[in-house]
Amino acid sequence: MTAITLPADLEAWARAEVAAGRGKTVEDVANNAIARYRAQMETFRRSLDEAEAEAGREGALDAEAVFSELKARYAERA
Repeated sequence: MTAITLPADLEAWARAEVAAGRGKTVEDVANNAIARYRAQMETFRRSLDEAEAEAGREGALDAEAVFSELKARYAERA
């Protein structure tokens, strides 16, 4: 296992979590927080991969094309 040093604010938060009964130890709280972060990042990365795949299948407009279209629509209404 790798030893890490938490910044003071995160260590205080982890100690408060233990004091409130939401973790057995500071290490337990840190492990749980990292595991939740990892799960969120994996979900986010999967959603990016899916979006890129969808854009590849259906075609995607680049930002310049989108802004040009928006400007044209705005000019029509003005």
